[in-house]
Amino acid sequence: MKQSISLILLIIGINTLLAQDKVLLKTRKLLETKQWAKARSKAESVVEEDKSAVEYWYIKAAAEFEMSKLDKYRGGKVNYFKECAKSAVKARTKDESGKYYPRYASWMRDITQTNNKEAMAAYAQSSYARAIQLYKNSYLLTGDTIAYGMLGLSYTKDRQEREGLKILKTVANWNFGAWANQSGAGTYMREPFEVLSNYYLNKGFLDSALSYTEMGLQVYPSNTLLKNNIRKLLNHDLQEAAKQGKNSTYIDVVNRSLNYFPTDTGFLWAQTDYYLSKLATLTKTKPWKEADLMLSQFYLMKKEAVAKGVSNPADPFLIKDSTAFLYQCLDHFLRRNQQGSIVFHFKRWYAAQKGIAEVNEPVLEGLLKSPPASISRKLISMLFSDAREDYPKNKKIAQYRLDFFKQWTAKPVKSAETFLQLEMCEALVTDFPKEKNLTTQRQTLLFQCTDSALADDNLYGAWRYFNRLGALNPDKLALDKMHRKIAEKDFSIRYAGTRIGYTTKNGVKKAATGWDGNSNLCNAGSLPDSTLYKVIDRLNYFRQNAGVKQPLALSMDKVKKCQEAAVMFAPLGIFSREPKPETHQCFTREAAEAAANAQAILEPNPAQCVTIFMDDKKSDEMINRRAILNPGGQYAGFGSAENNTVFWLLDLAPTADSAWYKTHFIAWPNRYCPQMLAMPKWTFSMDAPLKDAQVQVSDETGADVPVETTWQPTGQLNHQTIIFKPSALLAKKSKGTTWQVKVTLKNKKAYSYSVTLI
Repeated sequence: MKQSISLILLIIGINTLLAQDKVLLKTRKLLETKQWAKARSKAESVVEEDKSAVEYWYIKAAAEFEMSKLDKYRGGKVNYFKECAKSAVKARTKDESGKYYPRYASWMRDITQTNNKEAMAAYAQSSYARAIQLYKNSYLLTGDTIAYGMLGLSYTKDRQEREGLKILKTVANWNFGAWANQSGAGTYMREPFEVLSNYYLNKGFLDSALSYTEMGLQVYPSNTLLKNNIRKLLNHDLQEAAKQGKNSTYIDVVNRSLNYFPTDTGFLWAQTDYYLSKLATLTKTKPWKEADLMLSQFYLMKKEAVAKGVSNPADPFLIKDSTAFLYQCLDHFLRRNQQGSIVFHFKRWYAAQKGIAEVNEPVLEGLLKSPPASISRKLISMLFSDAREDYPKNKKIAQYRLDFFKQWTAKPVKSAETFLQLEMCEALVTDFPKEKNLTTQRQTLLFQCTDSALADDNLYGAWRYFNRLGALNPDKLALDKMHRKIAEKDFSIRYAGTRIGYTTKNGVKKAATGWDGNSNLCNAGSLPDSTLYKVIDRLNYFRQNAGVKQPLALSMDKVKKCQEAAVMFAPLGIFSREPKPETHQCFTREAAEAAANAQAILEPNPAQCVTIFMDDKKSDEMINRRAILNPGGQYAGFGSAENNTVFWLLDLAPTADSAWYKTHFIAWPNRYCPQMLAMPKWTFSMDAPLKDAQVQVSDETGADVPVETTWQPTGQLNHQTIIFKPSALLAKKSKGTTWQVKVTLKNKKAYSYSVTLI
């Protein structure tokens, strides 16, 4: 019984399949005989009952495609091409193994091509919603990367960024992977990389921007948009790295930049500057092992660049020949007078040129015994100094230097060489203490160097050499003559020459500082370099004429903070050590820091402020003058707005010349003082117990001038100070008038000096 039932079911099944085959064959026949409508109708009736009837989807798609090309089916209610695309997608998605595809391949290709054309037209016409649907069909029909990428672009253009970026990321990764595997070249698209690079760069997501930009440039190395973006990203990275100093991170960014822009002048110079800066630092002290490694890296970088065909006349270090490269390094440091670097590179260059392993003691002996005329005296001087440091027991080299010096100074030389002779003479005095002529010659050279510095209007150098000269106790008349010469020229250049004038506009008088800010807008602005240098020169005029050896330098950090403080104070014209946002509309933390440490004055002319501070009429303690003349001061800053100036003068650093001020004093006025600057209150300070000191002032007749004396303890400054006020109106005396000052300490030590008006 069971066998009979099974047989009946089998017969029914076979009959059903035969019936289905007959329908399929009939439907195929309709398609083959171009009875498109009937073929479509038959296929549609089958898939309505059985959605898994794969071949009928193919037939339906083919029939609808053919109908879409006929005029009689166009313009009706049914868009047959749209329907054929849907049917084709159904066919492809249900026919996962591609079993039925070959029979209908020609139609499917035609459908896909037509769909792609319509998609491209829609995209070109900015019909992005339609392009999205069409490209979806193209991708589902073919799995084509380009179709998928265009789908992502369409979403992006249609402001559906989330969907679009997701697709574009996928396509970018596919493209990059295919490029890495050297496959699928026809599927590459530049647009996904460009869109992702721009999107993340504009959003400030720089890591993502860098990732997609670099991926894109691997595939499309000449793409202009991507190259512009990578330049922006690299410049940003370079600026950020530079804030941490020129370290390994910095040079990594530079070298990455040169991978993309191998001939770029800026990146080439950044690379060169990195290595030259490192070499300058590493060659200051010995041993030079690290410098040798740095030099090797430097040369290798430039050599590899030359081998790749990199050429840029702005980079003189693009040299293949190692000896020529070493000479270029030597020339660079010679021009900058960096002794350690000069000697280091000369030794490497000389060894390479001579074909020897190194410049050792015997080689130096031979070189310095009779120095070649082709080597400058400047370089020979440095080699002697270096050799004496390396081989202090070598008497021959010491004698060679003395012989060289005598020959060198036997004839007049240019003023530039006088400075070199002085440095060599200083060393020879130590090596040959019994050579009395050297001591005399050192003084002569110091006078010459002081004179040369004055001739060049280099007052900083003139005072430096003069202080060295004074320590040797030379002829007093000659020294005093030089002192007056410096004082007169210094007044002309660093006082009178640093005057900042005033302008009047709409009846309002303003200091011509060049300030470009605006207090009404809380714009701190800045002062031009010319103003900054004038003011620091005037500060140092007073310092160095008063007897302070170390001049002040500008701190740009303090300048910025003082400038913000000046703007903060400007609207109210009221100063406070503790300003607050509630009381000062232009409040900043930097301005508050300056307010806590600096001195403000209702005078917009910073040069004039320096003179006012030195006069210090309103301060019994004379803290402003003492701050200017404090020998421990190293850095100063100031800022000016339309009605005030803020000076940060107080510097609590210990003085580097503490021993000097145990026997040398700082006084204003000092030896030669301009008549206009002989202020009513005089000051005297040094590193000594000045409390209970006696001050005696006498005029040219020897008569005592009554004085009022007060003593000020050290406080935050380096030294105690005596403030004394002669009763005579000294500033009204004629030029050439001289007073004698004698300060006698409680321990009976006395210090005498004269003050002459010039």
